[in-house]
Amino acid sequence: MFQTALFIAISLSLIGFLYQFFFFIKGNNTFGEKKWIPRGLNVKTFFLNTIFQIKLFNAGKLRWLIHFLVASGFLYLLIFHALDDVTSFYWFQSYQSTIDPFQFLRNLAGFFVLAGCLGFLYRRLCHFKLLRKRKIISKGLFSILLILMVILSGFLLEAVKIISEPVFMEMKEDYSDIDEDTGLEDLKIYWEKNYNVVFNEDLLITQEKLDEGKLLNEDFCIDCHSPVKSAFISSSIALSLKKSGAWLNHHRADNYVYYAHYFLCLLTLVSLPFSRLFHVFLIPVASLEKKLKKEQLVQDPNQDPYPSPGYINTATLYACTNCGFCSDGCSVFPNFLITENIHTLPHSKIDAFKTLFHPGQFDSETLYQLQSGNGDCTYCHKCTDICPSGIDLQNLWTLLNQKLALKGFQDNYTFIKSLSLKQWAELEPEKEKIASTQAKTTQLADNVASFENCIQCTICTNVCPVVEHDLANNDYTPQQVMNLLRLGKKHMATGTHMVWNCLTCFSCQEYCPQGIKVADIMIELRNNGNLRADAIKIEKMTNKKA
Repeated sequence: MFQTALFIAISLSLIGFLYQFFFFIKGNNTFGEKKWIPRGLNVKTFFLNTIFQIKLFNAGKLRWLIHFLVASGFLYLLIFHALDDVTSFYWFQSYQSTIDPFQFLRNLAGFFVLAGCLGFLYRRLCHFKLLRKRKIISKGLFSILLILMVILSGFLLEAVKIISEPVFMEMKEDYSDIDEDTGLEDLKIYWEKNYNVVFNEDLLITQEKLDEGKLLNEDFCIDCHSPVKSAFISSSIALSLKKSGAWLNHHRADNYVYYAHYFLCLLTLVSLPFSRLFHVFLIPVASLEKKLKKEQLVQDPNQDPYPSPGYINTATLYACTNCGFCSDGCSVFPNFLITENIHTLPHSKIDAFKTLFHPGQFDSETLYQLQSGNGDCTYCHKCTDICPSGIDLQNLWTLLNQKLALKGFQDNYTFIKSLSLKQWAELEPEKEKIASTQAKTTQLADNVASFENCIQCTICTNVCPVVEHDLANNDYTPQQVMNLLRLGKKHMATGTHMVWNCLTCFSCQEYCPQGIKVADIMIELRNNGNLRADAIKIEKMTNKKA
């Protein structure tokens, strides 16, 4: 039965791995017929981040310690305990799970995992409000609880076997010919005293019997059973169970605990490709890829240079562990505090990006919020630099914009630039869905006194780096934008390329002989344009829903 259950669990796990593999291959074909092309291998990062988790160490020492305890302890238990038939028995001639140092090391490894799991849960408890607000309070909880149950059931199994008289009798039958006439009672007395076994009958303990039991133990048992004190956790649990030992022995609790432990181990195996445990295999994939440079993220998506940000390795998305480091260091985190749009935060955008691969998972309003949140990104690279999984997040945000554009949700810059000035100007000021209020803007563009002194000297245009870089595609220059305002064409000025291409370097404002706040006005017009573009999207979205 156990072997059949094991084969079923292995089969389900392999099916899961194959499913994920083909899902990633399909997901790589994200944009039209383009497929992901590897950008080269970063071998150094692969080894440092996969084996030593150096990026996690740099991001947070405490969380690195928690991860190290869980990973190292669980890996030892997997290799030297769970797979002992194919590893330990072949590597060590004298291997027995009940002798030292293996008995001690097993408890030490279990203690590592236990401490790491409890540290994880304690952190979740301490940051409960923050994590709930970020909607990651339950992320990874199933995996860590499952590992915790595996470890606790393992300690409990060892403890009930320590106190079990039936287990003692089975070992006596298998490995010795001791019976009532050859000192079995003496051996029981010794094991009750030194190994914490609970026997149903009352045993009369004398020093003579203890000495005889010790000799029998050295002859028949010591080669396979070290003192249980080295199993410092299991023996402590065994001592706490001694009072109920007779009842536990009568009902063969060791068998039931073994069934539970075995089932939990199989459940862990089956859930491996479907739970957050899968990131163990995906972090090496993300760490092995070379990251795109900043200048490569803004290249023309209509061209096809190598490497192109239009390609994605879908597996890197699922390497995310929802640790939240990216959101903690995000440059636009203050935007989230004001707008409370969860999709402003990097970890939420990653989750949303994964959902975009499943048709019909998002409604229009959620897609709008996602586009709005991603539009806040400044591409400062902080999230990529700190990501413990080694994900190239800057590349993902560029890809997310493209993916949303394919679904009809362009960023405001692209949306407004895609319209001709005539098309934008057709939206009359009185038809604006959101008016410019003091709470939203500085009102400079609505105050004639702020720009009426412009004498059209073109000094602002002469010092403008945007004009110098590409005058032909800018349609209007700074002094011409000011002139549009003087003519009462604020709605037209908002749609000019100059307003949206402005670098806000403030050169125009610093050199203006009339002291006009040209750059401040540009920023206000852009903010007003964002409000109007958002209003148009919301109107279209509402019409679609209707």
